[in-house]
Amino acid sequence: MTRAAAPPRPPEPDGPRQVSKFEFNLLRILRFVVGHFPADQGMQLVRAAVTRPECLSAGAVDLVKDTLAKACVLFLVKQGAWRNDKYLREGSPVQGRVWDRVPLDERGLTFSRPVLEFLQWATAEKVNDTKAPWDAAPAALTPADEFFFWLAFDATRADPDLLAALRRKDAFRTNALCWITCPGDMAEGDEAAPPDFAPLFEGQRAVILECLQRHLEHRWVRSERMKGQIGDWKRMRQQGRAEFAALQAFLKAAHAAKRTDLARFVLRTNAALFTSELTPVFWTGGLQGSGPPRLADRLDTQRAALAVPRQMDVLDAWQREALNVGYFDEGYQANQMWKADWEAANGTRIAARAHAAVEMLEPLRGPVGGPPAAGTPPVTTDTESSPG
Repeated sequence: MTRAAAPPRPPEPDGPRQVSKFEFNLLRILRFVVGHFPADQGMQLVRAAVTRPECLSAGAVDLVKDTLAKACVLFLVKQGAWRNDKYLREGSPVQGRVWDRVPLDERGLTFSRPVLEFLQWATAEKVNDTKAPWDAAPAALTPADEFFFWLAFDATRADPDLLAALRRKDAFRTNALCWITCPGDMAEGDEAAPPDFAPLFEGQRAVILECLQRHLEHRWVRSERMKGQIGDWKRMRQQGRAEFAALQAFLKAAHAAKRTDLARFVLRTNAALFTSELTPVFWTGGLQGSGPPRLADRLDTQRAALAVPRQMDVLDAWQREALNVGYFDEGYQANQMWKADWEAANGTRIAARAHAAVEMLEPLRGPVGGPPAAGTPPVTTDTESSPG
C-alpha cells in the first residue's frame, strides 16, 4: 500500500530573526556602511572587537543579502539614477532614468564573498589596531564589490587610524571610485599612484559612474571650498598633487574610452566654483606662515592647490577637438553631446577664468593675457630666499 505524501509545510512567518551578538554587530556595521546607522556608533563598532564564531547563521546571511540588495540600489537611485539624464550608449546619446537607459541584466548588483569576509573581519577585529590579515584581490571583485568597498572607505575615512589601515589594503588601494572621490586620502606621500581608470568606463562600472555624477560634483565642490581652511603646507601639497594625478589619469581614460560624458562632474565643479573671477587666495588663503624656505616649493604647493582649475585646459582641448568633428565623422553624436554640456556650463568663460587664476601663480610669465607691456621691468626671483 502506497503511503500518502505528507502535505507541504507552510512557509515560516516573516518575523524577527534570531541572531547572535556577533551577527547583530555585523549587521549594524553593514547598515553603517550604507548610511542607515549613526556614524559615531558605527565607528565604535569598527574600532571594537567581538569573538568571532566559526560561521554565520543562514538567517544572518539572508539579512546581509537583503540589506545589500536594497540599500545599495537605494543609494544609487537617490544619488542620481532617478534623474532623466542623457548619457552615451554605444556611441549614441540615450535619455531617461537609469532603468530606462540600461537593460535589466546590466543593472543587477552582484556581491561576492569578499564583501562578507570584510564584514566579518571588521566586526571581529579592531580595524585600526589589528594584525589579523584580510584583503581581497582586486581582480576577483565585481563592480558591486568595488562600489561597496568605496562606501566602506568613505564611511570610515573621517578616522585617521581607520583611514591608514584601509588604504593599505589592495581592495581599497586600487579602488578607482575611492581615487576619483577623495584622492587626497588615498595617497600617502607626494607622489600619488592612481590605479588604471579604464575599467571604470565599461559595463556596470560605467552605469554606477553615471549614477554618481551629481554626487561627485557636490563632493568636489565642497572639497574645493574647504581648501581655504587648510593651514598646513605639506598637507596641501600632498592633497593637491594626488588630486591632479587622479584627475589627469581619469580624464585621459575617459577620452580614450570616448566617454567624455562621464567627466561632466569635473566641468560642473569648475562651473560651480567660477561663478565669478577667483584668485589663488580662494584655495591657499588658509596656509599658515611663510611656508617652505624655497620659493620653488611654495609655488609648487600653491599650484597643487589649484588641481581642479588646471583640468580646464584638458576640457578646453576636448571642446576644440569636438568643434572639428564633422557630421559624417566617427563620434559625431558623442561630440555634439559634449558641446552641449560645454555650452550649458558656459565652458569658454569658465576655462578663461580658471586659466587666469592658474596664471597668477606664474611669476615669470608677466600679466595674464599677453606679454609684459612696453617698459615693464623684468621680473626676477631668488628661489632660495624670496618672500612668499
